[in-house]
Amino acid sequence: MPTVITGGSTSYDNTVPQKRVVTDRILMAQPMEFPLLKALGINNSKFDLVNEPGKKYEWLEDEYAPLQDVLNDDTAVTNDTTDTTLSVGNGEYFHVGDIIQIDDEYMYVSAVSADDLTVTRGHGSTTQATHASTATVYIRSQARLEKASASNSPSVAISSGYNYSFILHNNVEVSRTDALLQRYGIPDLVDRDIDKKMNELMRLLTMKPYFGKRVEGTKTTPRDCGGFDAFISTNTKTMSSARLTRNAIEEMNRACFTAGQVPDLLVCGAFNQAIITDMFEGYVETMRSETLGGVTINRIMTSLGNTLDVLVDRYIPAANVYLLSTPHVGFIEIDPFFYEELGKTADTAAYGQIVGEYGFVMQWESSHAKISECATS
Repeated sequence: MPTVITGGSTSYDNTVPQKRVVTDRILMAQPMEFPLLKALGINNSKFDLVNEPGKKYEWLEDEYAPLQDVLNDDTAVTNDTTDTTLSVGNGEYFHVGDIIQIDDEYMYVSAVSADDLTVTRGHGSTTQATHASTATVYIRSQARLEKASASNSPSVAISSGYNYSFILHNNVEVSRTDALLQRYGIPDLVDRDIDKKMNELMRLLTMKPYFGKRVEGTKTTPRDCGGFDAFISTNTKTMSSARLTRNAIEEMNRACFTAGQVPDLLVCGAFNQAIITDMFEGYVETMRSETLGGVTINRIMTSLGNTLDVLVDRYIPAANVYLLSTPHVGFIEIDPFFYEELGKTADTAAYGQIVGEYGFVMQWESSHAKISECATS
């Protein structure tokens, strides 16, 4: 029996299928942002790599000779004039003619034998004193004797850092019928699938510095690329669940400076960005506005005069903060992302893969720093 409607029909009575009201575009529920990737760049030329490509890549690092050591005596060095032989931890750091300082006393090094230094006490009319058996020895200058014979001097061997490449992959498979159907917001299902999966791989690429583990790899074990934590070991600070402080940032900045470089980028999460803004909110110049309130700190001027750009990244572990020297860190491209069709074995409109191979370089690890275990609430 037909359905009979008395009087005028309404949208609730009419059973004819109604067209849906749907947006003709699709919104991603999760944003696709790659701030770290943009900040560090994918730039092989920045690192002067040669003989590319390769699955292992290396960079050479050199250092100047050390300027300090420690005493390694069984007993304290006395203030006796005859106490002229000092045992140090690393005799190879020293050279005949070195002027050294221990506490407030200067001494002249006249001979080096293994880890034993023969010295003249009280150089430059400084006062001979007693020094602890593990006191720090600073090399302050040199004063060679006129017409002295050549003698051995320290030389630091060149070292190499290294990392491995890693491969990223996503599969694209769309049935023939699925590709033919019309959809809201998707003019071409295959193109959309390729674009979406490409963005997903870019997200994994930009996360690698935070979570990468360096693995050489074998036929049965994939090689992997080490991130920040595989390299940064010299300049580290643990907050032990306390909030990030300005002093902590300054301390790590000074540590990088002492190592010979200053960072130019600070990377943190959203909570630590709020903490940084709170640190400096009272030290900014503002203009009056009747409708806008609030401050965002995106650059920090340190006490050493270098400026840190503040980069907020949603993918960073929330408790970590990194200070980076961007000329010495970044991504390299072994084989850029590409899409290729594979041999079809089924009724598909598209059957292919997206593949890319990349690496991560972090030179001069002491020019970077890590602050960990910061409070996140």
